Amino acid sequence: MQVIVSLALIVLHAVTSVEGSYVARTMNGRALPAELRIPVTQGDVRLFRLEQGVLRLGEGGRFTLYFRYYHQLVRRGGRPVNTPVLSDSESGTYSLAGGQLLLTPAKKKGERSRPAISANISGEEIRASYLLEDTRERVTLVLRRDPRFW
Repeated sequence: MQVIVSLALIVLHAVTSVEGSYVARTMNGRALPAELRIPVTQGDVRLFRLEQGVLRLGEGGRFTLYFRYYHQLVRRGGRPVNTPVLSDSESGTYSLAGGQLLLTPAKKKGERSRPAISANISGEEIRASYLLEDTRERVTLVLRRDPRFW
């Protein structure tokens, strides 16, 4: 009997655990890679192209977000040029209450604290919608669990 209860608890934990890797599938409803064109001043735009995003929810309420992207300022009347791919990561803590996931980035030395990101998690999918700090542009990311990533 004790073995059956132990197995049931293991299966229940595996089904309800959010720990694992989630890969960005869409940004603002468009499949990755996807672009954002954000107007800045006098007709110039910031071009941001997200190539890949991976969110790892780990043990102990820790997360790491890794992303690869292109970013450039395109002057009015100008065309985007080829630029090298950039990569960055963010880490911090997360908490889960019901279907609400709250990601709180750790403060990086010499930088301002980044705001927490609230997301909904349902089954194998995370949906995060947030405002970009500089422009107040809304971005919605949909991520799906993918065991092939770290």
